[in-house]
Amino acid sequence: MDLTTWLRRLQLPASALLLIGGALLMRPHGDLFNAAQLLSFWRAAAVMGLGFALSWSLPTIPRALFWAVAVLTRLALLAMEPGDDIWRYLWEGGIQLHGFSPYALPPDAAALEGLRTPWWSSINHPDTTAIYPPLAQLLFRLHAAVAQQVLLFKLSFTAADLAIAGLLAARFGAARAALYAWNPLVIYGLSGGGHYDSWFLLPLVAGWLLAERDPPPQGQRPQACIDLLLGLSVALKWITLPLLLQRAWSRWRRFRRPAPVLATLLLGLAPLLLGASLFCGLRSCPLLPTGSSFIRHGRSAEWLPHWIGQLWPWTLQTNAVHGLLLLPVLLVLLVTSARLGVFAWRYLLALLLLSPVVHGWYFIWLMPFAVPSQNWGARLVSLSAFVYFVLPSRLPDWQLTTAERLLLWLPLLLGLLLSARDRTESAPGR
Repeated sequence: MDLTTWLRRLQLPASALLLIGGALLMRPHGDLFNAAQLLSFWRAAAVMGLGFALSWSLPTIPRALFWAVAVLTRLALLAMEPGDDIWRYLWEGGIQLHGFSPYALPPDAAALEGLRTPWWSSINHPDTTAIYPPLAQLLFRLHAAVAQQVLLFKLSFTAADLAIAGLLAARFGAARAALYAWNPLVIYGLSGGGHYDSWFLLPLVAGWLLAERDPPPQGQRPQACIDLLLGLSVALKWITLPLLLQRAWSRWRRFRRPAPVLATLLLGLAPLLLGASLFCGLRSCPLLPTGSSFIRHGRSAEWLPHWIGQLWPWTLQTNAVHGLLLLPVLLVLLVTSARLGVFAWRYLLALLLLSPVVHGWYFIWLMPFAVPSQNWGARLVSLSAFVYFVLPSRLPDWQLTTAERLLLWLPLLLGLLLSARDRTESAPGR
């Protein structure tokens, strides 16, 4: 047996062992507000990243091993110290049980002082009311009614995460789905960091895969299911609203009649409107704290807004300008992207590039939609995004250095160029 054959045989078990071992190494180092934890956290992420990179060229992955790695890595991180978002989930779910609305009262409100818990001081932005959509708030309340405990919330996020992995593996095969299921950023962000993004990604991915099933779904029932799934995602995360618009636009292009478009919009918006009706009154519906300084000019690890701010400093005082820049991009994408999955990838990528507030786990949003193409940008940013986690230990100075910003973002951009070049070279006629 020559050396090359021997190394190829070791590639699969080495990938699996590095991912599981890296997760075990990472588990004790979740308190990223403590600078002393950071180097050990990064070392563990590097071990997982090496295992992840070894999986990229695997032609096949046995289903049993695929699931063993996906489950064991996530279980290893359930006991890890979470990020600070989860304390808002627990708090906002808990105060609803006492009859208070998280949209009406911020965590530091005097009326809520009697409900403060031992972890209350860990809540981020305590002077700001809730930013999560109504369905997310209702799920927070449901979980808090069972137990106002981190582990319960993490188990729920992990269950949704594994369901996404299952959907992707069923459609694209285990080797391709490993880009999501064996991804160290996904594993840490959801099971370790305890961010709820898998909740909104699950219906979004399910709706996308149903919409692009081969053969295409026929009849009103599957079409209504697609609309409802996208609507559930919107009701869990505001950013997915353009995907519902793309769905409505694609139905207009197909039928050229208003009825299918109206049906899509009504059914797709129903979860959001029904959820909002539980928190809104006749005179007001404060579902977003638009007056908060965080919403108006907060910044975090941004890319294009940072460089725009260097050229035009006045843009640093308002985030609205970047929302306006996103609108023409959305119009172009609606016109040029016929398939929901392609639109989702392009829109979410544009959103991240243009957003003034980017957190490291936001790159998880890209991963399901990168599975069909195995995009190099998605692969590389899954590793470079760990640069972001230098920020918590720097509070109150939430700023990346120029070198850190480049190290975080350039792998994504270079990977996008590499994948674009590969598509061009493989195009017919070349």
